Amino acid sequence: MKRNIIKKITLCGCLAAGVGLTSCDDFLTITPSSSIVEEEFWEDRNDLENVIAACYTRLVKDDMLKTYILWGEARSDNFEKNSGTRWVALDNLMNANLLPTSNMFDWTLFYNEINYCNKVLVHGPEILEKDESFSNSDWLPMRAEATALRALSHFWLVRTFGEVPYVTQDYNNDGQNFLIAQSTQQQVLDSIIMDLEAVKDEAMKDYGNTVYNKGRITQKSVYAILADAYLWRASKNASADSVAIYGNKSREDYEKCIQCCDFVIEKMREEKIDYIKKYVGSIGAANIEISDEDLLIPNEISPNSNFITSVGAFENIFGLGNSDESIFELQLDGTNNGNIMVIGDDNNSYFLTRNTHSANKIVCSAAIFSSALENVNTLTPSAVFPKTDYRCWETMRYVSAEQDVFGLGKYDATLISQSVGTSATSGLSDNRATNLRVGTVTRSLPNDANWIMYRLTDIMLMKAEAMSQLYADEEHLKEAFTIVRNIFKRSNPYAYATNNTNAATDSLNFSTFSTQEGIEALVLAERQREFVGEGKRWFDLVRYAQRKGETSSMISKFLGRKYATNSKAISAKLATIKSLFSPIYNNEIKKNSLLHQNSIWAINETTSKTDEL
Repeated sequence: MKRNIIKKITLCGCLAAGVGLTSCDDFLTITPSSSIVEEEFWEDRNDLENVIAACYTRLVKDDMLKTYILWGEARSDNFEKNSGTRWVALDNLMNANLLPTSNMFDWTLFYNEINYCNKVLVHGPEILEKDESFSNSDWLPMRAEATALRALSHFWLVRTFGEVPYVTQDYNNDGQNFLIAQSTQQQVLDSIIMDLEAVKDEAMKDYGNTVYNKGRITQKSVYAILADAYLWRASKNASADSVAIYGNKSREDYEKCIQCCDFVIEKMREEKIDYIKKYVGSIGAANIEISDEDLLIPNEISPNSNFITSVGAFENIFGLGNSDESIFELQLDGTNNGNIMVIGDDNNSYFLTRNTHSANKIVCSAAIFSSALENVNTLTPSAVFPKTDYRCWETMRYVSAEQDVFGLGKYDATLISQSVGTSATSGLSDNRATNLRVGTVTRSLPNDANWIMYRLTDIMLMKAEAMSQLYADEEHLKEAFTIVRNIFKRSNPYAYATNNTNAATDSLNFSTFSTQEGIEALVLAERQREFVGEGKRWFDLVRYAQRKGETSSMISKFLGRKYATNSKAISAKLATIKSLFSPIYNNEIKKNSLLHQNSIWAINETTSKTDEL
């Protein structure tokens, strides 16, 4: 793995050496500085903090942001390639022709991030000895921070490739032998969970300002990653074949997932109560009760007005950023770093162009986004959004009626407003909320939308999914249903309005989802509505397939909607669980004799290289 899994680095690039941190934002938006010889670098806590800053800077680079989408979304039923775009590699990816020669499977970026984290973990104890002003109580939160960021990168890798090297050693120079073999998916998940469990209670609880509390690893974000890892491992080991190998450990992991989710939810409840006590007043403060639903930022509907607005949740979560619901989001300022995968320069953006807001390389899948879901009470939805769902208008921009093209607009607008009109701009006509016309306010800095790794609804839906696998009794299933309904209701206020004559089909009814399979289907549908474009959908589908131990049900229920014209071919290509994981980039295989290729995608090494990104 010499010079490939983690390339030689000098402490420049992202390390902010010699740059003063003048505000709370500087740490998360640091710019490159001059090179430093590493042997002379590790002297005091400032050096350590600079390398931690590098960890975050690596995460927000545009190449990482593009990779989040390609690995977490592009293969899913959410998106397809714009027919007007020439991009052979994306065609191959979306048609299940995954070629190891394509550099979209280059994992170097993630291992560079892991290397920064490992440098912190290796050299932190040295600085503890050298710097008398640096105490163990200062070091432990930094150790937790670096451990969590390393775990998060490994988690992206293992969900994408299945088997990857789990690296805990830092890499310094060309003379160092750095050939590391892959660990199995089980081994990587075990290591992630073990590492996070060891530091979860050492992580920082409060940095003292919102940008750090949302933009850096906190105790809540460590628990969020842990919940995700437990849910993934439980689902992986739930199939009959896995039970035969690893024993029936899924139940314990689902329980651990729920415990981690409850921890995060309770911490967010405590924070909200503390805020009310501090800023609203102390009258009755001792008796304040905050329900799970109360934790959600509401959307308001005003039936007595000609103006209906959804600015509550959308504006706070995606417009302003760092909302009360945020747990961990990457801080993008649109200048030093920006979400150019969404609306950057025309040649670089993935979803929308900067000036025209028209669709670019990747568009929402027409098969499931061009029509509305007439009845939300179904286990096999043919569309994603019902007509009353604000998230439909918040997620997409209807680009062309003739081409039926939907661009992703979630990161483009700072707020969405709706006023009564005779037509809808999104193409989904006959909206039951009095046929609303959509208005948007676009960003003054077009690519400054933060990338959200974890937020409250993600935690809530993880809990509901784990509950659907653990419990068959009505009480627990109703609890899981209520979690989903609260999230759905927030974005579908008209569905629950007293004057809605279609409430029976617009609102969720427990009777439809009163089984484990029903709650599981409901959670997957709600996760799709809630997180379109946030890098989660493909991993949700892979987790579902691993839980079933086969791919056919996942293809028929979900991918089949996107691949209606060639479903047989797609089914044949994705016939095994291994086919859901990406190939190892051939350059890595050639440089490291300890790596092996995913057998599903193994091809002759002389195959010519396809289009680059």
